[in-house]
Amino acid sequence: MITTARLLGTLAFILGVVAFGELVLGTPRLYTDTAQLVAGLVAAAVCLTVGRGRAGIPRRWRLLSAGGLVVWSLNRLWWVVQDLAGVDRVPPHALTWAGLFVLPVCMLVGLLGAVHSRPRPLVPSSTLRDQLALVIDSLLITGSVLALVWSVLPGSPGLGGLDVVQLVYLIADLVMFTMVVLLLTTRPDSPAGRLPLRLVGSALLAFGVADTVRLLGNGPTWLEGLGHLLGPAFIAMAALSPNRTPPDQPDAEVPERDWFRLLLPYGPVLVTGVVLVVRTVAEGSLSPFEAYLGWLGLALVVTRQMITIVDNTVLFDRVATAQRRLHHQAYHDPLTGLANRALFRERLVLAIDAHQKRGTPVAVLFADLDDFKLINDTFGHAIGDRVLQAIGERMRAGVRSGDLVARLGGDEFAIVLDQGGVAVPAPRRRAPWRRRIDGGLRQRRYVLSAAGVRVSEAAFAGGATVSPSWETATSGHPGAASVSDSLASAASVSDSLASAAASVSDSLASAASVSDSLASAASVSDSLASAAASVSAGSPASPDLDADWDAEAEAIGQRVLATLREPYVIDGRSVGVGVSIGLVTAEPGDELTADLLLRRADAAMYAVKRSGKGELIRYTGPKDAGPHADLPQLLAGALSGPSPAAAGFDVHYQPIVRLTDGATVAVEALARWTDPVAGPVHPDVFVTMAERTGLVAAIDDFVLDRACADAAHLALVYGRPIDVHVNVSAGRLAGQGLEDAVRAALSRHRLDPARLIIEITETLRIPDLPCAAGLVQRLRALGVRVALDDFGSGFNALAQLHAIPVDIVKLDSTLTDVDTSPDRAGALCRSVLAICAELGITVVAEGLETEDRAGAMAALGCPLGQGYLYGAPAPLSRLPGTTP
Repeated sequence: MITTARLLGTLAFILGVVAFGELVLGTPRLYTDTAQLVAGLVAAAVCLTVGRGRAGIPRRWRLLSAGGLVVWSLNRLWWVVQDLAGVDRVPPHALTWAGLFVLPVCMLVGLLGAVHSRPRPLVPSSTLRDQLALVIDSLLITGSVLALVWSVLPGSPGLGGLDVVQLVYLIADLVMFTMVVLLLTTRPDSPAGRLPLRLVGSALLAFGVADTVRLLGNGPTWLEGLGHLLGPAFIAMAALSPNRTPPDQPDAEVPERDWFRLLLPYGPVLVTGVVLVVRTVAEGSLSPFEAYLGWLGLALVVTRQMITIVDNTVLFDRVATAQRRLHHQAYHDPLTGLANRALFRERLVLAIDAHQKRGTPVAVLFADLDDFKLINDTFGHAIGDRVLQAIGERMRAGVRSGDLVARLGGDEFAIVLDQGGVAVPAPRRRAPWRRRIDGGLRQRRYVLSAAGVRVSEAAFAGGATVSPSWETATSGHPGAASVSDSLASAASVSDSLASAAASVSDSLASAASVSDSLASAASVSDSLASAAASVSAGSPASPDLDADWDAEAEAIGQRVLATLREPYVIDGRSVGVGVSIGLVTAEPGDELTADLLLRRADAAMYAVKRSGKGELIRYTGPKDAGPHADLPQLLAGALSGPSPAAAGFDVHYQPIVRLTDGATVAVEALARWTDPVAGPVHPDVFVTMAERTGLVAAIDDFVLDRACADAAHLALVYGRPIDVHVNVSAGRLAGQGLEDAVRAALSRHRLDPARLIIEITETLRIPDLPCAAGLVQRLRALGVRVALDDFGSGFNALAQLHAIPVDIVKLDSTLTDVDTSPDRAGALCRSVLAICAELGITVVAEGLETEDRAGAMAALGCPLGQGYLYGAPAPLSRLPGTTP
């Protein structure tokens, strides 16, 4: 380690050696050569010893210095031998001069190695160009300073009186010293990293002073000896310096230092040029040395500028590449390479703008993978990531080249379908394969009141029937048929209309990749000509074309759905992934935003999830842009207020009866929501949305608290205490919130825990069966009973019946249709009833709507039943026995 005391001690020792030789011995040649020999060998030994313990560039420059010092010391040894022999020094031979130049060459290579650890700030350059630039800058500065000194100092000797080899040796010292100065002033580094450079620069300065004295031949000999002793000493101390640490420099200083580095070499050149011009004007000519030096400086400047041009070109290329890479990273998903949410939104905004201004058709497909968490849990996240990548590739292959496929996050994907700026797609005949796909689709109808879903069934409020508004792709498209008819009738189109249609076809030529049907635009009919005229005027597309566009968007969605259904083979494993897709198309005159269109597609996907998953459903609900279309926001606002009841939430009760005599033994508390603005919302819709958004706990706790509060009034209605069933989401069985909510509700309303039954709904998979079993045990320890709802459908199956100690099982309506299929359904029901009887579990049959079904279940031994046969869900005020 280098310390100030050690540095001062070394300097004092060397000065003492020189002073002893000069004052006591009279500076004999043998004494000076021997001292330099010892200093060189000691410095070489230090560099070699320390260098062997380092690695990389620190090791390399120390070993190079050790080698150069050894050769330098061998020259001194030859001088000592001549001194001992008492002969005069013979003139240096070529080999001797070559040996003297080994040390400068080694130090030059070591200094060039410092470029690796001290790259130039802000300027990306190759190491070779950076090293070449450093050498040229040093030569420019050194040459300019020498020329300036040579020209300004009076009585400067001519070149003819100097030893050329010694002059080159001196210039090499000065050039390397300039390199050290440039590295220290223009390359940011830590103090530990600058210390060895300072010491090496001091060594080069000492060597330069000694070589100057030798070159001039008229200086004090002790000064020459002092320089040759200090040089090896400084190199040895540089080798002893500690390892460098990363530089800690504010970013604000980097641009200033870089400009300083760029301008520094040209300052001396400019000053020297001005001096030479003045001398030329005053004296009329330049000496040959000055002229040669000027041409050399010009060549170096030109070379330096060429390197700068190359660096600038490289810089621009790298900046452009970095911008492209950052742009891609900002707008693409890093896992699948698909567009991300930001790019999807930008593209959708542009498509909607084109739709509103020019009537360009636009549609959105929203795809959510079914139970993708199981893939990660079963095969691991690495396989899950590869499956997501494969899904992205299949989605890209299933759409047209102009469509945008995006991964919005997790297992959610979306596709923007538009016509690439074309106002109206050309009508065409339906492809046979598309007709086959459309003809094979099943129609589905669902309900969303606030967001456009409606169900054709006895409604939950008074049994009203609401018209259906959700449907899958249908096989019949009258709009497409009429377009085909109009195309068929266009065979005899007149020449004037054909020329007019040709111009329309030219304007639509850029959309050739949007649909394979644009190839038929050459034979455009009267209907196409009129449609093109309306497009040019900014009017919306005709109903026939809208129907045709809807059919095409549905066909694309079905193709994507069919593609994604195929199993994925990953490392020899066949992995199947289901997908639910919601489709929404923009209609003329529909005031849209990107968020609104995406929410509609998302709502359609919700309906698929509730219907059994793995299908495509098209949104055909309300087209207004008001609060009716923003169900998630309305739901969040209703559940975030002080009371859900104030936001339209209520609890309805449906009786559970004993099948032997029809007596009501319990009621099931069911959540209902009527938004003050949007109207009634089907429970299947808002419960599913609440589960996906993390709001279901608020609904569960509201129903639990209301049911416990109404238990006393229910006992008055039915003339005796009855049990109250409350639904909770299966996702809540993994936390502490449900247990706390049950304890609080029982304590608040002083309800007997034996009267409360917690029903685990089947909409979500229980995340942790052991944790859920522990929670159920604690609830039962309180006296609360636990039921499995909708047993036989969804996630509730025998595995949960085995793992969770429940008291009641409610058979799903798909298992209780013993009146329509007595053999199979009866066998299943008998098996479940036998298993539950062995386990001491009570069974409730759901979905009893006819006397025949209720009688069949009673004949099988089922004790309890529930369904519209015994009463629809109704508010407390409308239950039998209450006054209106």
